[in-house]
Amino acid sequence: MSESTTRAHPAQIALIVFVWFLAGCWQAADTGPGEIHWDRQTCEQCQMVISERRYAVQVRKVGEHQTHAFDDLGCALLWLDEQGLLDGPNPEPEIWVMDSAGREWVDAHSARFEGGLPTRMVYGFGTAEQGISLSEVEQSVLEAQRRRRTGPSDGTNRSEQERAKGEDVDGN
Repeated sequence: MSESTTRAHPAQIALIVFVWFLAGCWQAADTGPGEIHWDRQTCEQCQMVISERRYAVQVRKVGEHQTHAFDDLGCALLWLDEQGLLDGPNPEPEIWVMDSAGREWVDAHSARFEGGLPTRMVYGFGTAEQGISLSEVEQSVLEAQRRRRTGPSDGTNRSEQERAKGEDVDGN
């Protein structure tokens, strides 16, 4: 056997290393926030275009390469609830929120939030230096959604309460 048939040529080695390098570069990240295509990409929950950076949210399920983008923290929490990822045996997903200036992603599990902000879907929560935890935001959003679906906690809906007072739905 000649030496050229038993040993790889330097060009072959270089080609293998180059292909291996390219394959590694094209792999999607397994953690952290991804890229949002501002003013073009839509929210996974409400399907509105994501344009307001300060209130944008990304979620990555454990073991997934892709991220899911949202225009409001409330949308993200409702979507997570529908996916069964807020409670139960599923591993906790990564949740990334924009800082209050809309410049960098922050881990939502360690962030603090304030309410009453003009968010796209009116859930009203954004990051803050001080404020409430993600679990407190979650409780507030899920309770608000429950009230929207079922009406007030006393079991009556708005029009029934107004009729009981002698008013119609328009307040007359």
